Amino acid sequence: MKKIIIFTTIFILFKSSSLLSQISINNENSFILNNIYQENIFVHQNTSFLLSGEFLYYKIYCLNTHTNTSSNLSKIAYVELIGIDKKPIFKHKIRLENGKGQGDFLIPAKIQSGNYKLIAYTQWMKNSTQTNYFQSDLSIFNPFQENQPSILEKTEPLDFQTNINKQEKLQNKKNSSNLSFLNEYIDLSVNKHNFKNREQVVLKIKSLKKNLSKGNYSISVRKIDSFNTPNKYTAIEYLSTKSTTSTIKKIITLPELRGELISGKVINNNDVNLDVSNIKIALSIQGKQSIFKISTTNNLGNFYFSIPEKYESTNAIIQVIGKKRNNFNIVMDEHSSVNYETLNFYNFKITPKWKDYILKRSIYNQIEDVFSSSKPTTYKTIDSINTIYNTKAIVYNLDDYTRFPSIKETIIEIINEVAIRQKKKSSTFHIKLQDQFFEFDLPALVLVDGILVQNHNNLLDYNANNIKKISVLMDTYSLNSTIFDGVIFIETFNGNFEPDFSDTHIQKIKLFRPLITKNYFKQIYSDDKNTNRIPDYRNQLLWIPNYNLTMEEDSISFFTSDNLGEYEICIEGFTNEGIPISLKNKFKVK
Repeated sequence: MKKIIIFTTIFILFKSSSLLSQISINNENSFILNNIYQENIFVHQNTSFLLSGEFLYYKIYCLNTHTNTSSNLSKIAYVELIGIDKKPIFKHKIRLENGKGQGDFLIPAKIQSGNYKLIAYTQWMKNSTQTNYFQSDLSIFNPFQENQPSILEKTEPLDFQTNINKQEKLQNKKNSSNLSFLNEYIDLSVNKHNFKNREQVVLKIKSLKKNLSKGNYSISVRKIDSFNTPNKYTAIEYLSTKSTTSTIKKIITLPELRGELISGKVINNNDVNLDVSNIKIALSIQGKQSIFKISTTNNLGNFYFSIPEKYESTNAIIQVIGKKRNNFNIVMDEHSSVNYETLNFYNFKITPKWKDYILKRSIYNQIEDVFSSSKPTTYKTIDSINTIYNTKAIVYNLDDYTRFPSIKETIIEIINEVAIRQKKKSSTFHIKLQDQFFEFDLPALVLVDGILVQNHNNLLDYNANNIKKISVLMDTYSLNSTIFDGVIFIETFNGNFEPDFSDTHIQKIKLFRPLITKNYFKQIYSDDKNTNRIPDYRNQLLWIPNYNLTMEEDSISFFTSDNLGEYEICIEGFTNEGIPISLKNKFKVK
């Protein structure tokens, strides 16, 4: 019951406010909001030192601060790489499923060498009075640039880290030792400690406490750098520094409860007295995951859309609905980051001693890049979205009929369920609903490749040879309190229909889209001579961001590369009961 009340309170706040704007909390709901658990984020990153041309891989664990179990509150997390100038190198939006997500970033060739911060947070985490977002150090060296004093040291220092880094390492070591018993849940071993190049390694993972060891983990196998690198947090170390209690601010940012949130504001551009409340706004995302939604503005003209569906498109069409639509303009909200003013950066340095090592590693990276097409990483397939108007509709595949030049002629000659009414110079499409004894004046919802078309005149002369099929839903259709007399869904062959953007009420927007989940390449050697002839200088032998331990003993196999040296196996994650797990093992490739 308590959980239902909490989520009902948040839902009411959603309906009465603009999405990403801040709202004030009164005494009536402050007690309930302060009893909603806060979130922590732990990020398992594959390394804390990279050269340009290498990949940063990361796994996100969004946690309930009270239990360290997966949080089901936020469905979106944000990951950013911040430079010492406090400006972002990248911003990623990550979709969370059961509190978990993943991503990667290719370090670009034009990046400046230096020290950076990897930051992660959710919208809900912005409300804590404490600075509770995840932050970890990441140092980058670009071997293709000269004069890089920010990371180059002319003489050999006593240590590569600042005194601050040393103190934090000692503190983390102390915290880790106090919690070392937590690693008794899982045993990690390899079949031997010395391997040849391109030899199979068998990694065995064993539950030491049966069901209590089961959980979700991420696994990284990477070559160990020859010098000290910035500290990389383990799950145990990071959570030992986090508080389990926090107070919510008097002005809060609402959480992304059901999925990605997109928001903006409607502004009248003609009459300052024109009311901006209760205005209908339509959002269309094209593609095989075609998404269409309608939102309503609040009394300030703010609107929001919740997008739980997955999609591939990077653009959307947004427009005001109604006869007075040309009196309004739409201004979209930009994503706001957390406050970075208090960030402190480590002073990591590279010395001339490591020149040959850096040169060799850079050459290996360039060879790997040349042969990257033979080692592909693929995107996980996103299923098409089945909506009511393409599951219950009458479908006309136009190739099955005589082709007519325009949509107007096609409807008149083929689509018996649709009528075109003309009043003065305005034409509208209507559906002959089956359960109506008299006609309504409500128009049909007309979508072309998922885009709402309000001026039906613009479609009358549209080239019907571009159209693949027309689907007709002969039922009254309601979407966010907006009622239509049926739906006409027109699908073109290319799926790239574009409306007229000459009016102020409609615009194309660039989406800050969640990353699409990837299937990472895993090298396998066999008797295939073509595979064996391809150079292999990988320093990241394995990256599994989403590993579920569901049995008492499991094994994972992978192959070494021609990149000789010492490698580290690192497992991070949490049991189903919220116990943090951090395990490491080493082996050599000779």
